[in-house]
Amino acid sequence: MGFIDAKGATQIIYKPIDHDKGGKVVAKHTEKLITDLTNQMSEAEKKVMEAYWQAATAGEKKAEENNSHALKEWKAIVSDPKIYQQLQDCKKEGVSNPILARQVELLLLEFMENQASKEEIAEILRLETEIKSTFVHFRANDQGKKVTNNELTAMLKSEKDTYRRKEIWKASKEIGRLVADNIRELVRRRNEVARKQGLRDYYAMSLTLQELNEEKLFQLLAELKEQTDQPYTEIKKEMDQVIAARYLYLRPEGVRPWHYEDPFFQEAPMVFDVNIDEVFADHKLEELAERTFQEMGFAVQGILDQSDLYERDRKSPYAFCIDIDRKGDTRILCNLQSNAYWMNTLLHELGHGVYQINVNPELPFLLRKATHPSSTEAIALMMEQLGKSPTWLSHIVGVETSALEKMTEPLAKQMKLSQLISVRWCLVMIHFERELYLDPDQDLNRLWWDLVEQFQFVPRPEGRDEPDWAAKVHLGAFPVYYQNYLLGELTASQLLATVSKEFPKKDHPLVENEAVGGFLKDRFFREGARYRWDELIEQATGEKLNPEYFVSQFVENVSNDEEKQVASKK
Repeated sequence: MGFIDAKGATQIIYKPIDHDKGGKVVAKHTEKLITDLTNQMSEAEKKVMEAYWQAATAGEKKAEENNSHALKEWKAIVSDPKIYQQLQDCKKEGVSNPILARQVELLLLEFMENQASKEEIAEILRLETEIKSTFVHFRANDQGKKVTNNELTAMLKSEKDTYRRKEIWKASKEIGRLVADNIRELVRRRNEVARKQGLRDYYAMSLTLQELNEEKLFQLLAELKEQTDQPYTEIKKEMDQVIAARYLYLRPEGVRPWHYEDPFFQEAPMVFDVNIDEVFADHKLEELAERTFQEMGFAVQGILDQSDLYERDRKSPYAFCIDIDRKGDTRILCNLQSNAYWMNTLLHELGHGVYQINVNPELPFLLRKATHPSSTEAIALMMEQLGKSPTWLSHIVGVETSALEKMTEPLAKQMKLSQLISVRWCLVMIHFERELYLDPDQDLNRLWWDLVEQFQFVPRPEGRDEPDWAAKVHLGAFPVYYQNYLLGELTASQLLATVSKEFPKKDHPLVENEAVGGFLKDRFFREGARYRWDELIEQATGEKLNPEYFVSQFVENVSNDEEKQVASKK
């Protein structure tokens, strides 16, 4: 690697491997290369994470500039073509030590993504920083007043006038106009970097970097669409009937995007005679979450103590979990309010957190992380589901038995609705993003609504031609990520089925069960990135990733339970 213009950085000199001296020399050379390289990378990554945290929590220009500078330092390390070549030489020669070989593999992926000139990297970082900053500082204009995402969501939950709802929904999409051009340009720039690596585009490169096969991924998507088409059609029809009944002169076929509670229809509206928000009205969410994880054998108070949990001006509206140093400094950002959405979000982010803090600290730096984004999403999603569990609501929140009996059946239907909506939303995002990178200059406004109609069955607004797609923060700030939510859902169902077999006498294996923490730590968390994501799933559950567990949990079992309840009433 060339000289890094940063205080305290160590210069690594490129030295080709002496192929004639045998495997021991190669192994020793590889180990020294990785040690020197990861010493730099760990310090640079910590600076990036600290700067990102400051930018997200403070929202100040200086913090954003510090974040951009830290990213440039990081990119300077992982973009050096000579070190990239040396890593390729190490792999070609072969590394017998599996821990060392895995580190070489991960470094090759990291360097592949960043093989670009200083000018290209600077321009990509400029665009990314500008897009992220716009999202952090954006407040929608609603009737002349600046409002937050939380306020918009609250209005969409309570507003009864359909024309007023349409105004609120349009306000939530205003940011699309502000960032659409930058996103298109960023896509072009990313594509240029990928094509220099001989790849079709940045989307294809990103899947390669994530150790995902594009053909197999889209085969899986097609299977999930086919398996969920009918149950989704049926439950959406029932949902739209409930929603239409709330308004004068609105028929189910007249329901439009603004009639749902989430502007993207990625979250299910509460429609099945259960108001779970009121359950949390008098509770401090972090106390409920801390007890939940403690009873599973996870200590999360340290995470909560370092976190930023409540809304304020200039703070990012988007929740996330961040690992600052891969040594235990793990934090979450939330904007908590006492409702179901933020309860579920807090459980989700702490799911990410317990994964990270329970990775074996003795592993090398490169392996001290989740093996894959979908793996940590699986834990986060599994924990999030607790928010709709009658067992959890009774034991942790203290919902009385009489109230719980009334909730149980509609909660099961609500869970089914939530999961099916989540799958269909993921289908929209994944297909759209692939098309975005294939041709960023096509009519994306039309394409977006084509896919929404195809997968979500939501009619497009009549006469609308706006960049509504660009209002989704992931497209600019967290590219090619949504497949990990979907794979995470499938992994979560498979893990939960495995845990249920281990603890068959529990009403819910994640509630009041300290042993489950040990199970997850030993089977899933401890190994970090030592194994590929698909290998880890097979080791933890005894079989390869199987979508049938998701279908069984959220389609077949729920349907069977409903049939049994109807039969018992007869």
